[in-house]
Amino acid sequence: MKYSKEEMLKMYEHMARGRIFAIKMGEQVSAGNIRTSLHSPYGNEACGVGMISAMRDTDWFIPTHRSQNASLMRFDLYGYLCEFFMRKDGCGGGTAFDYHLSDHNVHVALPIAILGADYPCYTGFAWALKHQGKDEVVVIEAGEGACSEGATFEAWNIAALYKVPVVFVIINNEWAMSVPLHRQSVNPNISEKAVPIGLSHQIVDGNNVLAVREAMEIAVEKARNFEPNVVELKTLRILGHLIGQREYERHDKEKLDNHVANSDPVKIYEKYLVDNGVTTKTELEQIFARVESHFVETMERALKAPELEFDDVFAKRYVYANEETGADL
Repeated sequence: MKYSKEEMLKMYEHMARGRIFAIKMGEQVSAGNIRTSLHSPYGNEACGVGMISAMRDTDWFIPTHRSQNASLMRFDLYGYLCEFFMRKDGCGGGTAFDYHLSDHNVHVALPIAILGADYPCYTGFAWALKHQGKDEVVVIEAGEGACSEGATFEAWNIAALYKVPVVFVIINNEWAMSVPLHRQSVNPNISEKAVPIGLSHQIVDGNNVLAVREAMEIAVEKARNFEPNVVELKTLRILGHLIGQREYERHDKEKLDNHVANSDPVKIYEKYLVDNGVTTKTELEQIFARVESHFVETMERALKAPELEFDDVFAKRYVYANEETGADL
């Protein structure tokens, strides 16, 4: 096997944490403890874990809406959960939540709220790293909806033209916010559109963590040698665009049911580990229980952390950046 037992079980641990996060934090929305939108990563565990596992700690990750599985591998768990609960101990002081959270100490850059804007902005960032002589790759994650934006094609063109150390990852879950893929693109393989521009591409089963990791290892190595490229991870969004959103009609109920029954990334990986003699079902159950216990304990501690006060959020020195308001310029 390509990876050691320790590596493979570590990936399972990260996948288990991602699944537990999706379940427990979804419950916290219903309990009223999360007062912002939560884009659930349920079912995307293989995408995030396979991706980050293939990267060096010094490589940069730019997340998108459902990147929590990946972000959990870089951020401190307690600080990350505090951020969702608007607590002062949050990684972003409790004011960023997950989608606007960044920390250069762990090489996670700030995602941009404008759909499709991450690709061109962080292509420029990767270009700057190249000119600074740094051996760092930038991995930018976006959904297939963002790839319907013109800025995506502009970023691909600039990356190819200037040989930028970047990997464009497309999480193709077929649903954007509410628009199905067939209403966005005649070609269901979005990454193929980058080929005429000058980028190589890979299309991968986004529900298979080992397939994702192996593809990303190839992609990151290419980018490190100034060969920008695209990796398209095929999956299906199981839940709504965000928890608490009014559900719209989906016309793929049969496909969705089949996906849940047969393509669950956690179950697929569990079966692989057992069938190939890497571990036993009992050991996997023990790992899952241990991760869940630690998560729940950390979540309960985060819920007891100091809450934000008005001045923490609306301090003028943050709103108006000038010397008169006390900003540190």
